[in-house]
Amino acid sequence: MQRLRSFASGSAVAVLLLWTAGTAAAESPIGEVLGVRGAVFLAAGAGRAALIPRQPVHRADTIIAQDGKAEILLNDGSIISVGSNSRLQLSQYEGTANGRLMARLRLLDGVLRLFVNRATGGGVFEIETETAVAAVRGTDWLIEAVPGRTGVAIIKGTIAVSGVGAQRQAVVLLQRPGDGVDVRRGEPPGPVHPWSHDRFAATLARATFH
Repeated sequence: MQRLRSFASGSAVAVLLLWTAGTAAAESPIGEVLGVRGAVFLAAGAGRAALIPRQPVHRADTIIAQDGKAEILLNDGSIISVGSNSRLQLSQYEGTANGRLMARLRLLDGVLRLFVNRATGGGVFEIETETAVAAVRGTDWLIEAVPGRTGVAIIKGTIAVSGVGAQRQAVVLLQRPGDGVDVRRGEPPGPVHPWSHDRFAATLARATFH
């Protein structure tokens, strides 16, 4: 009888594990890889493998660009260019009940260039870092995260940038090409001002896939 109970218990666990694995495997991709240059990896769960073109990406995946870059096309038509020495977590990406997009991605460190599709109008597309949140719609822009500080600059469009935690209600708008803002840990966004030519050009070159 004890053996039978143990067998039944083990079988139930096995079925649960298989069902869980099958559910995860069946989750629809949220986009795919357009291109890869150099050493870039995809981390999913406990696994990690080299990123390859046309590979599907899923919610909760992490893109790790070491000495390389990658370009990701999301299902809504937005494109993310992941610069060298960067880590991007695809935290949340889904349609809402009314068909609008709900996307919240997390830049752990490094730089991104983003082309957010205007067709997402009315939805939410945010990039979060340790110190800031940037909410966008129909925008071409740059974001850089280093320990204790986030920098955001606009190429075209509009970006709303806030702090995190108690500073989430402190929001500034970037609307003029070349304007940028820095957000430091525990502080509201600093003043909006044009980035220097050297800073803008260096960040753009590092983040752009070419």
